Amino acid sequence: MRNSVKFTVSIPTEAYDEMETIRKKAGLTRSAFFFGAFLAWKDTRRRENAVKAYLTGYRETPEDPALAEAMARAAAEILPVEDWR
Repeated sequence: MRNSVKFTVSIPTEAYDEMETIRKKAGLTRSAFFFGAFLAWKDTRRRENAVKAYLTGYRETPEDPALAEAMARAAAEILPVEDWR
């Protein structure tokens, strides 16, 4: 059996009613609904931090335009032409 903790939260009645409608349609318990919401929130923060790290790295070490052009030319030479019709 997993360890779990019970806790109480207060939310506006309108938000509660909407949450109950959504979770019932999804066939989730309140615990599963809130745990899923927590995991989604956590994943969103992880992704946001990854994007921030990427942008920071790109700003600190921008792509060399000459290298990008050379890569594009090389790709054009080796990739087959496809008919998209």
